[in-house]
Amino acid sequence: MTSPRPSIVVCEHYSDSALERLRAAGEVTRLEVPTEEELIEHLAEADALLVRTYTQVTGRVLEAAPRLKVVGRGGVGVENIDLSAAAGRGVTVVYTPAAATEAVAELTIGLMLALERKIIGGDQRIRAGEFFEARRQALGRELGLCTLGVVGMGRIGRVVGRIAATGLGMRVLFNDIVDVGPLGFSAEAVSKPTLFADADVVSLHVTLTESTRGLIDRAALLGFQPTTTLINTARGAALDSAAVAAALGEGRLAGAAVDVYDQEPPPPAHPLRNAPNVILSPHAAARSPRGQARMNDVANDLIAVLEGRPPQYPVKQ
Repeated sequence: MTSPRPSIVVCEHYSDSALERLRAAGEVTRLEVPTEEELIEHLAEADALLVRTYTQVTGRVLEAAPRLKVVGRGGVGVENIDLSAAAGRGVTVVYTPAAATEAVAELTIGLMLALERKIIGGDQRIRAGEFFEARRQALGRELGLCTLGVVGMGRIGRVVGRIAATGLGMRVLFNDIVDVGPLGFSAEAVSKPTLFADADVVSLHVTLTESTRGLIDRAALLGFQPTTTLINTARGAALDSAAVAAALGEGRLAGAAVDVYDQEPPPPAHPLRNAPNVILSPHAAARSPRGQARMNDVANDLIAVLEGRPPQYPVKQ
């Protein structure tokens, strides 16, 4: 007797190609961004769960899924999945750590250039009929004369550092909690206080953990130069948004460019929406065609686990 096909629950958006692969492997149920109760309701008989950014896979959710073998997350961050609870229940977690490395790094460099060379403000002033005023205020730093501080020298941080060092001629400092090994470009490992004090541009490339939540808070910002700019294409909760907004308003931070937020979308009262000299990007760093295609390939690892094969990108639990 043939065993029933696996039940696969897919939350949020995945490509038609990914869904076709999943439907060939099992019975697919599609959800948008379910609440915890809605997710629990659909997981009673599920063998696999696929999520993106906003679906929360809590311990309670996992307890309600006795047949669950694998959880997949298209993206590099897995903080919306309770990894300890998954490990305790023998559930494999797979993700796409290298999917959008280049896309995120390129947007980081673009935000850096836009911020330092005042590109967004210049565009807005010209549209307001203030060409000469915009030209007078367009004086910006050449990045080749600046020091970049990379916090988190993982896949994305390395590409940002390489572009900055070899493409723009920047001096690069970095801080990481592990030995990152040879980089292939000139960069100096330093403490966080040294990085914050010496960098003209600080760029965050950390995953979200208890140690990185609120990493850039008032205390950290007091160690910045008032001429420093800050880039965050990592995780919104790595910033204390109110502290960053206060530093901008008080002239203790020269500018910020942010692609991720502690609340998405950021509400009207979000501190960064009303802070001066901030570029806001809609969590779009990974949204290139190649990056999105690679994220959708998490479906392959999900299917591999269901079929008893080793996945390419399991999360260490």
